[in-house]
Amino acid sequence: MQVNLDRGRAATLECLRAAAMQGYAIILMQEPYVGVKAHLSAGSQYRIIQKVTNDRNKPVRSAIVICDPKIQFTVNPNLLSEDIVGVELKINYSNIGLISMYLHENADLEEDLQTIKNYVANMNTDDIIIGGDSNARSIWWGCNADNNRGKTIMETLAELNLDILNLGTKPTFVAHRLGKLCTSIIDVTACSSSLLHRIKDWRVDDQLCTISNHKAILFNLHTGNIKTEIITRGTKIYNTKKANWEKLKNDLKAELQKQNIVKNKIEEIKSHQELEDIINKYTQCILAACNNSIPLIKQERKTKIAPWWNNEIQEKKVIMIRKRRRIKNAHPGRRKHVVELYLEARRDYINAIENATTISWVNLCNKEEKESMWQRTYRILKICSNREEDKLLRNSSGRILSEIESAEYLANTFYPEDNPDMDNEEQAEMRNNTQNIINKINNEHIPTPNLFTQNEIEQILRNINPKKAPGADGLTSDICQAAFESNPEVLQSIYNKCLIIGHFPKLWKNATIKIIPKPNKEDYTQPKAYRPIGLLPVLGKILEKLFINRVQWQLGKENKMNHRQYGFTPQKSTEDALYDTMALIKKGLKEKSIVVLVSLDIEGAFDNAWWPAIINELHSKNVDASMLRLIISYLSEREIHLKYAGQEIKKPTNRGCIQGSTCGPMFWNTLLDPLLQTTENTQAHVQAFADDILIIASNQDGQKLEITLNHTLKIITEWGKKHKLRFAPHKTQSVLITRKQKFHRPLLKMEEVELQYLDQLKVLGLTIDQNINFKPHLDNVCRKAINIYKMVSRAARANWGLNSDILRTIYMAVVEPTILYAASCWAETTDKKYIERILNRMTQIFGIRISKGHKTNSLISSTLLSKIIPLALRAKENASIYEIKRGKPIELLPGREIETRISPYDLPHPCERIQRNFKHVNNQKDIDEIKNDWVRIFTDGSKIDGKVGAAVTVWHNGLEIKTITFRLESYCSIYQAEMMAIQRALKYIISKKYPGANIISDSRSAITTICDPVSLNPIASEIRTMIKTLEDNRKQVELYWIKAHCGIQGNERADELAKQAAIKNKQSPAYDKFPLSYAKRLTRNTTLQIWQRKYEQATTSSITKKFFPNIVKAYKILKSIKMNNLVTHLFTGHGGNKAYLYKYKLSSSPCCICDENTDQTIEHIVIDCPRFGKRRFETECSMGVEIVAENLKFIIEDDYCRPIFMKFALLALKSISKENGSKIID
Repeated sequence: MQVNLDRGRAATLECLRAAAMQGYAIILMQEPYVGVKAHLSAGSQYRIIQKVTNDRNKPVRSAIVICDPKIQFTVNPNLLSEDIVGVELKINYSNIGLISMYLHENADLEEDLQTIKNYVANMNTDDIIIGGDSNARSIWWGCNADNNRGKTIMETLAELNLDILNLGTKPTFVAHRLGKLCTSIIDVTACSSSLLHRIKDWRVDDQLCTISNHKAILFNLHTGNIKTEIITRGTKIYNTKKANWEKLKNDLKAELQKQNIVKNKIEEIKSHQELEDIINKYTQCILAACNNSIPLIKQERKTKIAPWWNNEIQEKKVIMIRKRRRIKNAHPGRRKHVVELYLEARRDYINAIENATTISWVNLCNKEEKESMWQRTYRILKICSNREEDKLLRNSSGRILSEIESAEYLANTFYPEDNPDMDNEEQAEMRNNTQNIINKINNEHIPTPNLFTQNEIEQILRNINPKKAPGADGLTSDICQAAFESNPEVLQSIYNKCLIIGHFPKLWKNATIKIIPKPNKEDYTQPKAYRPIGLLPVLGKILEKLFINRVQWQLGKENKMNHRQYGFTPQKSTEDALYDTMALIKKGLKEKSIVVLVSLDIEGAFDNAWWPAIINELHSKNVDASMLRLIISYLSEREIHLKYAGQEIKKPTNRGCIQGSTCGPMFWNTLLDPLLQTTENTQAHVQAFADDILIIASNQDGQKLEITLNHTLKIITEWGKKHKLRFAPHKTQSVLITRKQKFHRPLLKMEEVELQYLDQLKVLGLTIDQNINFKPHLDNVCRKAINIYKMVSRAARANWGLNSDILRTIYMAVVEPTILYAASCWAETTDKKYIERILNRMTQIFGIRISKGHKTNSLISSTLLSKIIPLALRAKENASIYEIKRGKPIELLPGREIETRISPYDLPHPCERIQRNFKHVNNQKDIDEIKNDWVRIFTDGSKIDGKVGAAVTVWHNGLEIKTITFRLESYCSIYQAEMMAIQRALKYIISKKYPGANIISDSRSAITTICDPVSLNPIASEIRTMIKTLEDNRKQVELYWIKAHCGIQGNERADELAKQAAIKNKQSPAYDKFPLSYAKRLTRNTTLQIWQRKYEQATTSSITKKFFPNIVKAYKILKSIKMNNLVTHLFTGHGGNKAYLYKYKLSSSPCCICDENTDQTIEHIVIDCPRFGKRRFETECSMGVEIVAENLKFIIEDDYCRPIFMKFALLALKSISKENGSKIID
C-alpha cells in the first residue's frame, strides 16, 4: 500500500487498521500523523523505518511500515531522511529496494532527487520500487500536461532506469474546496524494469483510506512463498503460562529413567567429558519433557486488527462513502449542499474514530487484572512504543558497514581479545604466576569440599524471576524449578560433581548476546550507543550463584574486601557513597581547605576485565581451593553468540565480565580491590561504586594538594596499565570546591594530559557544583522527572491522560523518587529560598495535574488536593530517615538505637543454612491432634493504650504449667513483641530438659521470617541460632501458625497475658531498640506539623482552608473523593464561576445573574445563590445540617453528609460552568 495521510491522526489509524484487515505487508506512507513527537508512533506490533527525530520544525514526512513479520531488513542510516526513506528487503534470498518519498513543493527539488539517486546507489540491488507524493504533474503518470517539476522528476526516474506504474485513469488526490471538486494525480509509483513482470494489479482504491484527500494506491509484488524464517529477538521458546507442570515433572522422571540419569551414575563420573555428556543428556531430557507439556511461543505474529473498530464506525464509513459518491451525479444547483452533507458525514466518521480510540485507551489503562498501577503504566508504554530495529553501523572512517560487518564490529568492541603477545614485562609475570596457580590447583589433590545442599539450590531458584530471558536452551527459571522438583537429587548431584572435579560445563558457558540501544544517544551507528547483555542458561546461572555465594561469604567473613567499594556490595548503596563523599567535602570546607574531586573513567571496564588478574587476586585472598578451581574452569573456553541485523557471530572470549552474568560483579570488585587497598596509604580518599572511581582530597595548601592528587593519579594509572585497563584522561572530570578567595589551583595531570576543572561534576547521578548549592542538580532531576511524565502522558495519546489515581501513583513511584534521589546530601539547601522555589514549582505542576485543576491553582491547594507533600519538606524527611538508618539518634529517644539488620556475613555458611517449615493449625481440634507429647508453648505480642507487652504460656496435658510475661518499650512494634515472645520461649526450652517443644504463634510474618535462612532480622537470627543449639543437643522444635482469636485456649491465654504485660508490667523493658517504622512515623509527624504551619500561614487558598482547615484530616477525607476538574473547582474556586473568570479577564463582570451587586464566588453559589435554593433546602434536610460557611468543614468531615453535599455542589457548579461557557475537563 502507498498513501499520503495528510498528517491526520484518524487517517493514520484508519490506514493501519485497513492494512491489518486486508493483510497488506508493506505501507509506503507520506505525511503520517506524528503529533508532538515529530515522528510516527504506531505501537510495537509494527516495524517502522523512519528518521526518528524530536524536532517539531522538521517532522517525519515519509516512512515505511512493515506489517509482515516474515520480511527481513536492516536499517541503513544512509537511507534515512525526514522526507525520503529507503530500505533493502531480504525476500527469498534476494534483495528489493523500497523508497518512500515526499517531495515538498517548497523544498529544493534537485537536492531531493540527488538524495534518491544516492539511495539507489547505496542499495545492493538493481530491483527498486519508489512510491510517494511528487507534488508535480507529468503526462507520464496521467496528468493532462507537464510542469517543470514533473519534467525534472521524470528525467531522474529515466536516468535511474525506473518505469512508471501509474495508469493515469483515476485521480490519486480528491478534495472538495469551497464547493468545488479538486482532483489531480500527484502520487507516483515507479519500479525497475526487472520488476515489471512481478508487480501486478496496480490500482487506486477510494474505499480503503477514506479520510485523507489522497487515495490509497495498491499493488501486488509477486515473491512466491516467503521462505525466510522470522527473526526471533529473544531466547524464550516455551509459553510457560500454559504449561502443564505435573505432566512436565512426570515426563521428565520417565525421560531420566529412560536415559539412566540417576544419582548413583552421576556420582561415578570421573572425567570432564563424562560430566559434559550427562549434562547434555539432562538438558535434552528437560527439552523433551517441555515439548510434550508446554506449548511453544508462536513466532509468526499477525498484525493485530485495531481493537477500537466497531460497527458504528463501519456504518459511518459506509454513509460517508455513499454521500461522497452522490457528489459526482449531483445537480450543479445542489452540488454545494451535497458536498456539505459529505463533509458533515466525514466529520462524524473522524469523530467516531477519535471517540472509539479514546474509549479503547481508557479500557486498556483500566484493564482489570492483577497488576500494580505502575506495572500498568509500563505495560501501556511498552504497547505504545515503537519497535527498535537493528541499524547498520559506521566504522571509524565513516563507512557504513554491512550486516555481517556490523555484527563483527560489535563483537570485537564488546569482547576484545586478550593477546599474550601484547603483554609488557609486568603483565607477562602476572600471567605466568596465574598459570602456575592454575596448574597447581588443577594438579593437586583437594579434599572433598562442603557439598551444595538442596536448600541452597531452592533458595537460588526462588530468587530468579521466571520472566527473565533464558539462555540459548530456552529453559526459564520456572522450568528449571519444575525440573528440580521432579528429581532434586539428580540436579544436586550434577552440581556437586561439578564442584568435586572442578569443572564448569561448556554448555552453560555459552552466552547469547542481546544488543540493547542505550536511551537518548545521538548516533546509533556507533557500538558505544549500545549495551551488550549476556543471556546465559539458567541451569548454569544456578551453579554460578552456588559458588559465588560461598566466595562472597568467605571474603566478607574474613574482611578481605575493601570497605571503600560501594557497588555490588551487600547493605551499601549509591546514597551511602554520596553521603560519605559529602561528609568529606563538608569536613574539608569546615577546616577551610581546598577540596578537589576527580571522577575517573575506565574505558570499557567490564569488557576488559583481565582474567589472570582476577584469578591471581582470588588466590591471594585464600579463596577456598575447590571454589577457585571451579572459577578457573568458569573462566576458560567461554564463547559468545552475538545476533545482530539478521547475522550471528560466534566468538571465543578470554577477557571481560559478561554483563548479565551472576559472577561478573564479584569478579570486578575482586579485580579493583588491590587499587583501593593501595590508595589507602595516600592522603587522598579513593572510593568506588563498581567501575566509577572517585578521588576526594583536601588541604589548606594548594601546592601540597597538587602533589597528593598527582601522586594518587599516578598510582591509579600504573595500576590500570598493570591490569590492562585504560583510564581515559579526556573523560576524567574534576571540580574544585573552596571558600577561599585566594589560593593555588592544583595543576592535575594524567598520563601527561592536563585535567580541566569543571563548574560541576556528576557523581552517581548527583550533580556536585563548586558552590555546593545543588541548584544544577535540582535543575537536572526536575527536567528528568518532567521528561518521564511526558513519556507517560504522550503514550496516552488522548486529552484525558491517565486518571488521577494513576497519575498520583506515577508521581509517588517515579517522579518523587527521581527528584528526591540522594536527598540526604542536599536537603539542607532547601532552607534557601531559590532552592525551595524550584521544588515548590515542581510540586505545584504535578499537584495541578493530579488534582485536574487549573494552572492558576496555588501550591497550597494543589498539593493538598492531590494528597502529596511539598518536595522541600519530603527532602528533609528523607534525609532524616536516612541519617537515622546510619545511626543518628532521635532527639525524642536519647540513648536508644535503631534495630538494624545483621551483616549477611554473620549468617552461617551457605551450606549450613536450613530452610525451615512451619505448620498451619486451624482450631483446638488440630492442636489436640498434634502427634508428639511435647510441651505446647503459645506466644503472643500485644500493643494497647500505646504500650507493648509479650507473653509465653506453656501447656502440657491440657494444663498451663508456666507463664512468662514482659514488656517492651512503648515505641516497639507488635512484630518485635511477637519475635521476642518466641525468643523467650526458646530460652525457656533451653533451660529445661524437654526432648522437644511445639511453639505456636499467631504471627505469620514472625514465623516466616524465622524460617527464612537468609533473613537479616537480628531477633530472627538469634532465634535460628537457639534452634540450632537445641538440635545440636538432640532437642526438637516444631513451629506452628494459627489464626488469632479463633477460640484456641492457649492462644487466647497468651493474648490475655500479653495485654496485661503491656499495661501492668513495671519491670525494665526486655527490648528497647526502635523499629524503622517508628522512625518513619515520627519523622512524618514532624513533616506534617511543619506543613500544617505553612498551610495556616499561607496567604492563598482561602476557599480550600474553609473546607479543610487541618491537613491530616484532609488527606484522610480526600482518599474517599475522586478528583476531577469540577471537584477541584469546588475546593479552590478556580473554574467556571464569574468571579474567577473576571479576575483573569475572561468575563466582563464578576457578578452573578441573580444579583448584579454580588460576586459569583464558590461561597455564593453553594451557600446563597437563590437559583439553587430549592435544591439547597432539600440537601440541608437530607443532611440535617444548614449549609453555611461555618459548617462547611464539618459537612466535609462527616461521612454521611459529604456525598449528599458534594452531589448538590457539583450539580450547581456544572450548571454555572455551562452557563458561563467554561469547559469542564473530566
